[in-house]
Amino acid sequence: MIKFDSIKSHFDANETLFLQRQLESIDAKLYEFKERELKYREYIPVDNSDSPGAESVTYRMLTNVGMAKIIANYSRDLPRADAYMSEFSQAVKTLGVAFGYSTQEIRAANLAGINLDGLKVSACRRAMRELESNIAWNGDDEFGMSGFFNNANVPLQAASTGTWTVATTAANILIDIALGTNKIASQSNGIHRGDTMLLPLPQYNVIAQKRIDSTLETTVLEWLLKPGNPYGLKRVGWLSTELELAFVGGTKDGAVIYERDPEVIQQKIPMEMITQPMQAVGLEYQVPCEARNAGVVIRYPLACVFLTGI
Repeated sequence: MIKFDSIKSHFDANETLFLQRQLESIDAKLYEFKERELKYREYIPVDNSDSPGAESVTYRMLTNVGMAKIIANYSRDLPRADAYMSEFSQAVKTLGVAFGYSTQEIRAANLAGINLDGLKVSACRRAMRELESNIAWNGDDEFGMSGFFNNANVPLQAASTGTWTVATTAANILIDIALGTNKIASQSNGIHRGDTMLLPLPQYNVIAQKRIDSTLETTVLEWLLKPGNPYGLKRVGWLSTELELAFVGGTKDGAVIYERDPEVIQQKIPMEMITQPMQAVGLEYQVPCEARNAGVVIRYPLACVFLTGI
């Protein structure tokens, strides 16, 4: 009897691989690597109204000053009231990325029936969104771009009950949240109310699982989102990593409580990503992509608070 192993031993490496590929079942679906969810456009309103050609974006803040008082008849010394206007500007910067493919890649993609252009554009768009997300949350110190979390005008409020853990009581967590929402109301003289809270994912998981007390099935998260809740919150979300060690010199986790209103906070994106005409460079085709971005504008920082040390 002739053993199969003795036949196989006469094949070289390429022939063996050929036999293996004949027995291989190839999934027709092309799977994409799962990437983290970027939430900056969900939680910070986007404004595209500025011209892409602008080198800076400016907004004006009107402030009224003065106080009336009781006066005597025929008084000439009347108290004055006035209004003055302040301007605040932020630079607009160009964001860039590119993709390319060789002539052979084009031929190979045509043979395999792959939309090469679509794949490359998708990769560029993801790279651009990653940069936009980082600018929206953290700004860019090198280029002087302001983000949400590095805005020095937003007040800090230290949590009073310590780090939120599984062992932390629901009452203590609610005390900390009340500190944040009450601070917005008090520091703005009741003009603003915090309606949105963002948490690091571990702390979000704590309130999503912890029940108000042993007699209720309701979790802290469900309690916070109930209509008419005393904290005024309408939405509670989480960020994967952006809020971890984000405050007090990179030493404290924190939550952000703010009024999610385009008048309060906006990210200025005068131009969404566009692709420029293809450029031939030798046997490669390159396609530049660009966008314009001015970071985040917070017109009313007293409508926000950073709750640190949770």
